[in-house]
Amino acid sequence: MKLIVNKNVFQSKKNFFQEIKDNASYLEGIALEVVLTKDGIPIVITPYIDESLNIQLINYIQKNNLSEISGYELITLTEALETIKDIAKKILINFIPVSTTPYAQNIELINAINKEQVSNLYKVLNKFSKLNLYVSSVNHNIIFHLKEQESNHKIGVILSLYETNYIDVDFYIFTPEMLSVPILNQQLEYEKEVIIISRGCEDMMTTYKFFRKCPKTDGTNIFNNVSFISNYPLILYKLFK
Repeated sequence: MKLIVNKNVFQSKKNFFQEIKDNASYLEGIALEVVLTKDGIPIVITPYIDESLNIQLINYIQKNNLSEISGYELITLTEALETIKDIAKKILINFIPVSTTPYAQNIELINAINKEQVSNLYKVLNKFSKLNLYVSSVNHNIIFHLKEQESNHKIGVILSLYETNYIDVDFYIFTPEMLSVPILNQQLEYEKEVIIISRGCEDMMTTYKFFRKCPKTDGTNIFNNVSFISNYPLILYKLFK
């Protein structure tokens, strides 16, 4: 089972990195949620289960300079990559951009904003060019600018019920409610990498029930060829075993 660990709200920064070091032999990699501060510094965050709290946290970081942020255990992306560069086989970065919804009628401005955001992200990533980096986003315009970068990093999209359009990328991340045997088999046949994100307990149970209902041949083929992101990888592993 290919497991990628994501930080959960019960872990301190120190404990999170220690878990990766202690379990590097069975973990395929690590997932990092990244947000830019107002002054363009990439920060690794721990998303809340409560979506409203999550939105508040992201907005708070995006509207303040790094020096102005307090009351939160911050990890800069630079610090995170320096810490795990010698142990993580695969590092998946989910980039959460500033919303450009208010400028929906101004494509030129949206492109300029997103291009600058991606540029700030790559100021850090380019320092770690030898790492096996996977970069994803739910935002298709951001992905367009990610693909413009001259790097060997793999680029992917996070699919959801709200954004189901498939674009040509290296890998696809499926949320549990998006799981479908024909679609997953199709992407594997296209030799695309497939990742299923099951952060918390509810997501893990949805994923588990999906595989329980799969025809045996399809279920085995998909299970053996996809990766799983979880905040609790050991629990997910025991659930399937």
